[in-house]
Formats: sequence, C-alpha cells, structure tokens
Amino acid sequence: SRCCSIYISSSPNMSPHHHTNKLVVVMSLLFMASSSRLSKSLAFSFPSAPLKSTRVASTTSSLRSIRQRYNRCATSFLICNMSSSSNKEQQEYVGSSTMSKSSTTTTTKTTTLPTISSRTLQTLDPVIILMKQLISQHASKWEDDPRGIFSLAQGVVHWRPPNSAYEALSMAAEENMMDNDGNNNGDGRLIHTYCPDEGYPPLLSALKDKLQRENGLRDPHVMVTSGANQAFVNCVMTLLDEDDQEGNISKCVVFEPYYFNHVMAVQTARGGSGCGGTASTPTTDGDDDDDATSSVEGLLVGPTTKGVPDLEWLKSQLDENKYSDSETATSGNAIRMVTLVNPGNPTGVSLPREFLEEITQLTKEYGVWLVMDNTYEHFDVEEKNKLSNTNDNSTPDFPCFDEEHVINIFSFSKGYAMAGFRVGYVALSSKTSNDNVEGRGTRAYEQMLKVQDTIAICTSRISQMAALGALRAGREWVHEQVRTLDTGRKAILGAMSSLEDVIGGNGAMYVMGKLPEGVNDQEFASSLVEHYGVAVIPGSFCGLSGWIRVCYSNLPPEDCKIAAARLEKGILELTAK
Repeated sequence: SRCCSIYISSSPNMSPHHHTNKLVVVMSLLFMASSSRLSKSLAFSFPSAPLKSTRVASTTSSLRSIRQRYNRCATSFLICNMSSSSNKEQQEYVGSSTMSKSSTTTTTKTTTLPTISSRTLQTLDPVIILMKQLISQHASKWEDDPRGIFSLAQGVVHWRPPNSAYEALSMAAEENMMDNDGNNNGDGRLIHTYCPDEGYPPLLSALKDKLQRENGLRDPHVMVTSGANQAFVNCVMTLLDEDDQEGNISKCVVFEPYYFNHVMAVQTARGGSGCGGTASTPTTDGDDDDDATSSVEGLLVGPTTKGVPDLEWLKSQLDENKYSDSETATSGNAIRMVTLVNPGNPTGVSLPREFLEEITQLTKEYGVWLVMDNTYEHFDVEEKNKLSNTNDNSTPDFPCFDEEHVINIFSFSKGYAMAGFRVGYVALSSKTSNDNVEGRGTRAYEQMLKVQDTIAICTSRISQMAALGALRAGREWVHEQVRTLDTGRKAILGAMSSLEDVIGGNGAMYVMGKLPEGVNDQEFASSLVEHYGVAVIPGSFCGLSGWIRVCYSNLPPEDCKIAAARLEKGILELTAK
C-alpha cells in the first residue's frame, strides 16, 4: 500500500474481460499485506499436515469476495502514481525545496522520497554480482595476459548444452516463421505465447518419466520454474507465514555453510541482516549496533561437521518449537520447512544415503516439510546416493524420497549447461490418503500455483522447448561432461592443500577451505582478484567467515590447472603475511 493506491470505480464503457485475473490477485495480496487480521481470519490449516502459508491460502477466499463484486458491475482498476499536475513536487528529494513567490508570501514545500522495503535493504548483497564487479574493476591490470582474470566464483560449467537442445530451438524458430504461411501445425508456431503456468505440457510429460526413471518419484506434481532459485522462492512463499493462527512464527531451517540465495529468499520474505555477508545499507538510522547483528525471525541456521548437518541439533530445535493448544485442540511445529542441498552448495559434499533417510524420517515424525534441492544431482562424484542394489537396471541413478512431506527441486542449469535459459522444476507428491483424500503434496502444489502465477506466470516457452530437447541427450551425456572435471578438481584440491581444513570435492563442483586465524575472507578474495588474477567466493556470504568457496567446473581442464596455480600462489603468499 506504500507503493501504490488502488481505486475501484464503476466504468460502463469497460468490459469485465479487460480485467485480468492477475491484477485481481495483485489487489488481493496488497489488501492482505496491509492486514494480518484479514490474513488470519481467512486462513485454513490441516492438523494432520504441515501448515502452508496463510498468505497464499487466503488468496482464494479474498479473490472470491472480490470477484463477486467484480461480477456485479464492470470495474476499473486504476494504479495511480500521482497526477501530472503534482508530479514534480512529489519527486523532490528530502531537504530540497520549491519556492512559490507571490506579491505577499514565500512558501517552502518539502516532500520525502518513497521508502524502500527494510526487508530488501537488510538482505545480503548478491555475492556473484559483487565478484563480477570486482573482476571488472581490476580487469585492466591483467590486459597483458590474454587469459585475463580466471573466475572460480560462480557455479557454472565449462561445456555447452547438448546439440539436441539447439536442434529443438532451431525447429521451433523455423516452425514459428513458417506459420506466417498458414502451413504449420507444430508447437513452434506458439513460441511467442504463454504456456500453462505449471509448464509446457510435452516437457511436463518428459519430466515425469525422467523423475520416475532416474529419481524414483512416481507420478509427482511437476511445476517448471525460471531456474531452481525460483522454485525455492515458490516454496518459501507457499509454506512460510509471518505467524500462524496461534501466533507462532513460522521458521525455515538451513545449515551453515548455506547457499546464499536460499537465505536471501527468506530474508526478502521475512527481513533481517544477521546471516553473514553484508547488507547494502545500514538497517537503522544512526544506530546500527542492534540491527546490524539482528537475525531473521523466520530463519534457523544449524551447524554442520565436515559439511554434514547436525541431526541432534535439528531434533532439539524440532522439540523446542513444538506447540499445542488444548482449547483449540491444535498442535504443530513453528518450524515449517527444513532445507537441504545435496550434493552440497557451498560445501561440495555429497551426503550419504543413510543420513538422508534419517533426516527424511525425522522431518516426517515432526510433521514439517523437507525441501531437497537436487540441483547437483548429476555431480554425486563418489555415488554416495546410490542404492545398494546397483546391479539392478531399474534402480534410479539418483534416488529421491517419494514422501508426502518432501519437496524436490531440480535444475537444467548445471548438468545440461543451460543456466542462461533459466529452467528448473519442482516436484511434489501426488499421494492420497487411505480414504482417497488429497494429500499434503497436492494441497501445497495447488497453493503454489498462485505464487507461480504472481511471480513468473510461466517459464519462457522457448526455454522449455530447449530443455525438452536437452533431455533427449540423456543422463549419460551429462555424465560424460562431468567426468571432464576430474583434472580441475584434483588441481584445486592440490592448490588448497596448505590450508588447515578443507571440505568438499566429492559432490557438486565446490571445495571450501579455511583461512588462517585473523585473515579476513572478503579482503583475501579481493586481493586474489587484484594481484593473482583469480576470483573465489568469500565464505562469510555462506555464513562461514574465514573460509572461501572455490568452484572447479567453470574452466576447461587446462585453464583450471593454470587458475589453480594462481590460487595456490595467492594462498601461500597472502596467508604468510
């Protein structure tokens, strides 16, 4: 409501069909954002299932009320910035003034600037952007070296998507152009249009086959998203509340070191600056002693040992956050979702199957969601996730857990090298109860469609067509590419061997190393770029100050060996001071 005003007025000249459902949803969400009482009064919960976000669930009830009014008359939704006559005055900076002179008086008018969300201001600065800016800042110093500055920062791969992805793109573009002649019935003629919110139907069908064959998930609900990051944001917006009907703050668990974008997603939804890294601006005016170390109300950060989350800590938190109300006969857990990345980002650790079984059972017992980010499913270097009966051809390559409370996230960005196409997907269980009542996975999927339609509507159709083409290359094509990383991984592990503690290298594409006591990881990373021509991620952005994260998949093997030599020299010289 700070950003805009919404007026509803009768307009006999405007058809109701001009008012899209999306604008109605926007209005609904704005009203709910300004009134937590409305959100609570319209909320619903399922005692036998983990709670979903009442913000999302109540959208249906609010939307129904709005549509009833909508159907009675043609309505005109006017989003008003400001009238043209007062536009200049409203945009003046704080402290500036406009002098209106008359024959008798002089008037000073002062207006303040619109404010920015404190949640956003307190969110971590995107470290990938910061590192790219740092590389650009020092690029001129490395102009004489044709190779320039090597980046071991962002998690990307050195290969290109499979030819089958480009073939699908080419065919779609050709069909679209041929449609001008009216002689084409192929899907390519529609590449410029929306597709269903949940995804391009042929891709959805192929993904369901893939999920059963390669991941052991039977007929799940599938939603295609603009990358795995959007899939996680969908989960945050669908599952987390500021508080529930009983006043309990809903919480998300991550483990340290964490994937920074996961924490940023919770921060933007809930606020707070105490999760490592740096905020873009002080969180208070003139007094940042308290807020500078404040934590995110909805975020619990758990410890790890060598990259493996501490399940004893998790169990203690699940016990501590249980609640019950005898008057209303309700019970639940303030922890709504536990987040796990496997193989790990930033740890580079593949979690053993036994651990995954234990955390799946633990979250099931306590009735909380387990969000599994499987972005690096193709990078299980030591095959720790393989089932024991690997001689059976029907055994999934990367088995996931087909449970109602488990939400699985996947991506085309890593294995299929399609980061720029922005295609990920989320899979939720379609299981029903014994009396054929829809399960919690189905309910979450239905509510998540609201978030999907609000954020992206749908992932680019042409990107989804390319992803479908990439799938045709098959998992073995991806494995062939992943095997090219062995040389670089060994070179990076060797370069970091002088550090006192190193984790990773057996999963995903990362290695983390602990710097000597007293060495600032952000200053260290800056010096590496400027003086040694190699970029890494400071561990403080992952909640682990004094560490660095190094990616070994960015460069072809020979270049990675050169970058490793620069890294080794930088570590030896910078940590010796």
